[in-house]
Amino acid sequence: MINKEHTYIRRRIEAIAGLLVLGVLLLAVRAVDLQWFQSEHLSNLAEKQRYRQFTTIAPRGPILDQKGRMLAESLQTPSLAAIADEVPSDRIAELARALGMSHKKLQRKLGKRKGFVWLARQIPPAVAANVMALNIPGVRQESEWQRYHPLGPETGHLLGFVGVDGRGLEGIERTWNKQLSGEAGLRQVRRDARGHSLPDGRWVRAPKAGQAITLTLDSSIQSVAYAALAEGVLSQNAKGGSVVVMRPKDGAILAMASWPGYNPNNFRHYHPSEWRNRAITDVFEPGSTLKPFTIAAALETGRWQPDTKIYCEKGSMKVADYTIHDDHPEEWLDVTGVLVRSSNIGSAKMALDIGARSLYEMMTKAGFGTRSGTGLSGESSGIVLPPERWGPVETANIAFGQGIAVTPLQLATAFSVLANDGLYMPPTLFANRLDQQTPTRIMSSTIAHQVSQMLEYATSTEGTGSKAVPSGYRVAGKTGTAQKPNPRGGYSKGKYDAVFAGFAPAYDPQVVIVVLVDEPKKSIYGGQVAAPIFRNIAENVLPYLGISAHNDGLGDHQTDEHDNGTSTWQTMPIAAEHSMIDAESVFGMSMREVRRFSAQRGLRLHVHGSGWVTRQKPTASSTLEHGETLEVWLNE
Repeated sequence: MINKEHTYIRRRIEAIAGLLVLGVLLLAVRAVDLQWFQSEHLSNLAEKQRYRQFTTIAPRGPILDQKGRMLAESLQTPSLAAIADEVPSDRIAELARALGMSHKKLQRKLGKRKGFVWLARQIPPAVAANVMALNIPGVRQESEWQRYHPLGPETGHLLGFVGVDGRGLEGIERTWNKQLSGEAGLRQVRRDARGHSLPDGRWVRAPKAGQAITLTLDSSIQSVAYAALAEGVLSQNAKGGSVVVMRPKDGAILAMASWPGYNPNNFRHYHPSEWRNRAITDVFEPGSTLKPFTIAAALETGRWQPDTKIYCEKGSMKVADYTIHDDHPEEWLDVTGVLVRSSNIGSAKMALDIGARSLYEMMTKAGFGTRSGTGLSGESSGIVLPPERWGPVETANIAFGQGIAVTPLQLATAFSVLANDGLYMPPTLFANRLDQQTPTRIMSSTIAHQVSQMLEYATSTEGTGSKAVPSGYRVAGKTGTAQKPNPRGGYSKGKYDAVFAGFAPAYDPQVVIVVLVDEPKKSIYGGQVAAPIFRNIAENVLPYLGISAHNDGLGDHQTDEHDNGTSTWQTMPIAAEHSMIDAESVFGMSMREVRRFSAQRGLRLHVHGSGWVTRQKPTASSTLEHGETLEVWLNE
């Protein structure tokens, strides 16, 4: 009996010992496993429990004007955040009061998640300091990048704005968001033994700032254009308006403004409809500002010359069942007179003669009916119906700017063709694209020159655009007054767009300016409403560009056009000296350059052909007196 008992006890001891040995072995195996096989995993787990990681937005790249002046920049500003599960519940009410937030709203915000949550972003430093002075656990101050536009409303429609998360939402900020945004950073913050975040931290990946973008915009010209537009729109109690200023030689957009304006630094205070850039989104019937291109298309056929006579039906003409009227009834006008007197009937007769296809090709080559290629979001292509859909009525209407819709930018680009010797340059806002611009000839330099002269006459005392001319300068341009289409068909009674498009100085254009005023109330005519805004801009911009009044190489002039395609430009300088001058070589000069050369020396100029000078008379070794004729032959 005793032996059996001893045996039982011994076996129990052995079993217990075996279990202990097995336990020790298991612990040893587990220790080896943890030490050798899972050490990296456990280290990572411990690291995660010890640290929290936060993504930080990179500063956006600056937007600069052509002179390097700041148009948009990113400034550091305080924001408040919290680790939601670390904020004591008994201090939520105190925190809510300091933030100016309701207790319930803050509770909901903190209750949505346990980790990181934003409390208030991009706030005044004083507010952030007051909250941090409360020393509430879990609440921390972060530094964020806030976008700032120094010119505010002046550039709001063009530059757009940026959301609180640093993403571009409108305008150039949206179009070039990828380049401006840069690369976000990743920051680690340590936690103490109780899991509370400590104020120090380290970068896992530092943020990389976005690229800088330089525009063709000139902030001084932009300010002038915006102020002149605002003054003009308000003085007419108009619905709105837009302005585009371009440099015709390379397509650079120097200014683009819309009214009413909005401040992109406080964009949430405005209705989304106020954010749109009217210069590229809004289309309108250009009215008489389209007539220069009808005339250019007619001249291109060779069947029409500037002095070709047109019977203008004494102010009323029927086309099918449609009657065309002129505001100033005339019996006979030449082609130049059609533009100067703004005859709808004369324009319609030229269009009906050359046909829908020729007119359509001129319009589309000038850029109407297609987006300009600036890349700006929201840009409209306008409306130009295919010529197969043009009957006689449509052809006649389009000749004087009805039945076609364009944007202010398209109209400015088209007028740049006339100012640039018939060469089309795509408009651009980005300075790095200027060297990549490729011109396209859409009309001969002779025809561009002839139409430009007509446009200068249109701003004389005999024309409709006389109020566009600053004192001491000469302008080539055209007014337009267009009744607004009714969405339900026909035209809206009493609603008009007033337009002026032109360039200056007329002899050597440096700027093209287009002004559109939407639904003016006091007057409806482009010559009364839009032309004075043009003058206001031009009389400030031209001196800024170094072009002095009475010093543009022009003087009083008259031009004699001939049926054989030659022209004589006679210039009487304002202060001509009666002395002998050398007939220097003009070989290789363009028409515009040789015109300037002759004007500065007080010579009559007789031109044959178009393109560049290949021959001159008298030769370069001869001498001439003021008022004598320099004859040149040009070839493409």
